[in-house]
Amino acid sequence: MKRLQFLIAGFGLLLFASNFFAANSPDRLFIPGLDQASQSNVIVTVSAFAKEEPCPMEYTNVISNTKLFTTDEQKMIKEVLGKYKNVTTNSGPPGTILVNFYKTNFIAPPLYWVKTNAFWMAHRTNEIWVVHFQYTNSEGQEEIRIGAGMSAKFTNKSNDGYNASIVRTGDGSLLNFTEIQHGSASGVLVRFADLHAQGTTWDYRLADFSDSHPQEYMQITNGMMRGKWFIWNASNGGLMLAAESKEPYDWNNHRIKIPFSQ
Repeated sequence: MKRLQFLIAGFGLLLFASNFFAANSPDRLFIPGLDQASQSNVIVTVSAFAKEEPCPMEYTNVISNTKLFTTDEQKMIKEVLGKYKNVTTNSGPPGTILVNFYKTNFIAPPLYWVKTNAFWMAHRTNEIWVVHFQYTNSEGQEEIRIGAGMSAKFTNKSNDGYNASIVRTGDGSLLNFTEIQHGSASGVLVRFADLHAQGTTWDYRLADFSDSHPQEYMQITNGMMRGKWFIWNASNGGLMLAAESKEPYDWNNHRIKIPFSQ
């Protein structure tokens, strides 16, 4: 009996040592920009932001990839890529009618990578229009916010839908898509890059995502990563990040903040 207890204790110690040294192994990969101590349940197989790696065929960054997207997700995302091209404060997506609109000041929260300081606090107020549209052939609704960029929240009668936004990135544009299920951010989070430069007169309505491929993909549950996370090079489809977590990982609250300089 004592020998059995000794063997069990020794095996437990071996497992502890194995996990400890694996977590602290110099060969272990991490997701950059996130607190490494928080990534104990995250398995990172590719972390190559300096020079991307060839992407396996099964994870090719195309919307038609059934390893990444369900049929419903494919249809929804394809619609979103061109749906808001002509949206204004009095003209909504096809099939909608204007319900109401108003102007307000949006107080932006501090960016996750910025330590709050006086400069940020003085430049975080933005004037935006908030517009509500109703679909005529369904109970779907759109809340669209128009300012420096555009953001939209689509919901149906079951409180399913998505959040989408188009923002400026240098001369180009980035479209963010987050699936919503029963009012919670669950499903997939996807980002698309428009690499067509607009110059200094950027307009979200001129963004062109017709030939864009996913630049980032994450499976989420209640806003947290649960499943796979990929980041690709937008220019050539090379794989820069491949990670997976079987447990919900609150990645957004583990950002490493850096000082912000004017």
